[in-house]
Amino acid sequence: MNQEQIMQIQMMQQEMNQINEKLQMIEQHISEMQELESSLEEIEKADKEEILINLGKKIYLPVKITDKNLIVNVGNKNLVKKSISETKELTQEQIKKLIVAKSEISLQLEQMQEEANNLIMQMSNG
Repeated sequence: MNQEQIMQIQMMQQEMNQINEKLQMIEQHISEMQELESSLEEIEKADKEEILINLGKKIYLPVKITDKNLIVNVGNKNLVKKSISETKELTQEQIKKLIVAKSEISLQLEQMQEEANNLIMQMSNG
């Protein structure tokens, strides 16, 4: 293997690492959206007037439910009142889009890995 071929493999490895990071971020977003959906279902079914809201880092705030409609940021700082079921539909749409993106990125990663393997095989044969 010459220096140019080694650099080419290193560049491909860096690109594959970046793609892997994107994949992990997408998986994290999917997980967060699924948790949100689960929380929405709990609120929807709640008979209690008070629930605990997770503020993050295991810190909770007791909140009285006066209205089960939610205020949703629909982009560009536009806030819209939506029912829980409407909000769940939005989360489901976002999850579907994330799953499609995950599939596309996974395919791209597989193709790059195959390309890298072929390049290594050619180098070791030549």
